[in-house]
Amino acid sequence: MKFNIILKIGILLIKNMDIFQILTLRDVRWFLYRKYYSSPQLYVDSGVDISSAHRNKNARFVGVGKINLGKGVYIDYSGGVKIGHAVAISAGAKIFTHNHNVNGKFKDWQKNPITYSDIVIEDYVWIGADALIMPSVKRIGEGSIIGSGAIVTTDTEPYGIYVGNPAKKIATRKVEELDE
Repeated sequence: MKFNIILKIGILLIKNMDIFQILTLRDVRWFLYRKYYSSPQLYVDSGVDISSAHRNKNARFVGVGKINLGKGVYIDYSGGVKIGHAVAISAGAKIFTHNHNVNGKFKDWQKNPITYSDIVIEDYVWIGADALIMPSVKRIGEGSIIGSGAIVTTDTEPYGIYVGNPAKKIATRKVEELDE
């Protein structure tokens, strides 16, 4: 428990320091993130924020395979996030897993209960720079590509290419996997 607190403090101290872009020091940042989030192949650029905006029993971050997070990525794991293998999330992209109920009992939306949703980002996904993944999304399908600046509000199909606001499928990737 104390080790996790030390790791979290280390992450908070170095996450925005450009000096950790230097090759050897970058390994320190990767080490801290990998240990804290128990994700052995997590590659994190500077300014990345992986946090639970609101604590609850489902708040968890699970990184399964090789994951690359670009500069300034924000991942809210309040509702739970699971990321597969060979996933790239480009600079400035944001993933949200909670929302405030605006149609609740109170006029002041901040007094209404928070709703949580979990998301699974499957293998071979590429999320472009400044894309937004909203809490209504439960699954980013295997091999999907989310274009830069896209705002994703619904689940994506495997190997779909999505762009725009709201994001729409514009094509399907043609992938020819060769056996080695």
